[in-house]
Amino acid sequence: MSCQRCGAETVAFRVPEALGEYLPDDRPGAELCTRCLAVAPVDDPPDEYPDFRTVSDAFPPNEEAGAALACLLALVESLVLYRAEIEAVATDAETRGADVLLFFERLAADDSLEPFFDVERRTRQLEQFL
Repeated sequence: MSCQRCGAETVAFRVPEALGEYLPDDRPGAELCTRCLAVAPVDDPPDEYPDFRTVSDAFPPNEEAGAALACLLALVESLVLYRAEIEAVATDAETRGADVLLFFERLAADDSLEPFFDVERRTRQLEQFL
């Protein structure tokens, strides 16, 4: 599939069951853009998690933690609107072994990405309430 924002390839994944209630769309899966990090819902996700490190080395090797962080990317466009959801998804990612703030710092340093949002600004904002 290709990204609706930038046309780059995407990586499809199933949304972890515990996180579905926090996302703006109730579909069982999503796709993550390999360039701009946009996340869009999908109806028919694969059964297995992909290796999110193919998108960026910022993702942890734990695929469930990677899926939680990808879900977090679906929410960062509107910190005000999704504050409670961001806190819940970030907590879930951390229980799966991810360091959320380190993840965003590594995304900011990844020159192969062209995020649709200002990663450094979002990192500073996330630091304030995580």
